[in-house]
Amino acid sequence: MTKNKIDFVDLGVINKKYKAKYFNLIKKIYDGSTFIKSKYNSILEKQICKIFKCKYSLCVNSGTDALIIAIKSLGLGNGDEILTTSNTWISSAYAISLNNCKPVFVDISEKYLQIDESLLKKKLTKKTKAIMVTHLYGNPSKMDYICNFAKKYKLFIIEDIAQSQLASYKNKFVGNFGDIACMSFYPSKNIGAVGDGGAIICNSKKLIHKATNFANYGSTNFKDKDHKIVGFNSRMDEFQAAFLNLKIKDLKKNNHIRRKLAKIYDKKCDTLGIKRIHVTPQADSAYYVYPIIVKKRNLLMKEFKKNGISSQIHYEIPIHLQTAYKNTNKKGLKITEQVSKNILSLPFYPGIKKKQIERIFKVIQKNKKLI
Repeated sequence: MTKNKIDFVDLGVINKKYKAKYFNLIKKIYDGSTFIKSKYNSILEKQICKIFKCKYSLCVNSGTDALIIAIKSLGLGNGDEILTTSNTWISSAYAISLNNCKPVFVDISEKYLQIDESLLKKKLTKKTKAIMVTHLYGNPSKMDYICNFAKKYKLFIIEDIAQSQLASYKNKFVGNFGDIACMSFYPSKNIGAVGDGGAIICNSKKLIHKATNFANYGSTNFKDKDHKIVGFNSRMDEFQAAFLNLKIKDLKKNNHIRRKLAKIYDKKCDTLGIKRIHVTPQADSAYYVYPIIVKKRNLLMKEFKKNGISSQIHYEIPIHLQTAYKNTNKKGLKITEQVSKNILSLPFYPGIKKKQIERIFKVIQKNKKLI
């Protein structure tokens, strides 16, 4: 990082405090010669259960793997339809498609940018078997309505909490509303690894047993030589687990910092007349990113770049408009498409300095015609 540059996320700043302890753990793991799914995985799974207030957890290779395994564990396939959103990272849809299921995209609410629960019934068919709820940007969806809808129509709920670790709705952590939930430990996430990783959480012993089998070549452990099902390899390595064990202890504190930062950003946005994303009522966001809605996004990004400020788009092309999903039904996704043209995420992370925040908003103020 150059002296005057403002990174979108500065992982060096975020991870600095863990460096010495982690290097010591690397040596211990290296000398112990047990590198996959061992001691540190077990410790991490116990920590996840304690912190997220769930009964069971399973560490896997990535958030994408977690979603694939979760859908498999629910026994979905053969053209089953799963209701979900298109304004997210494409791995959500991939996980559905790779299980021989069909993603059916539901539009989002303009104010909160979460799945519009009032539109679920319009997309319901005889083939609908589940709802995949992605709590995007750290902001929880309205889970009471979604849970009631799922119960009424006998649908599974899969929660994607990759961006909303320890976000809550009505004082309950997301990930505990549905049948099964998945998270990612991609480096920039609220709990980020130094590589890749993911986890599944649930409160069903039966589901976690199935998930464990799928993630471990179709058996629960290597002592069992009879592989019960066709599984694959999605085991977290010990190096990632060891680092995450250090970092997960600070999740609550770092989320608190993110919320304090968000209040500063909110105030500045309101002062300048910038359209921001509102938090779902009766929810606490984990503020994975801080997106705004602007009229001339690409021009504002150029101004940021001139001033050494990085910004990103979450997400520029909705899934239903991407080539991989060219045959998807594109009707009724007006808000999704509209938002994709104007959304912009500002630099935002624990450790960003006040003077850096001032620089960000100073550039916006100088270019008010673009917002």
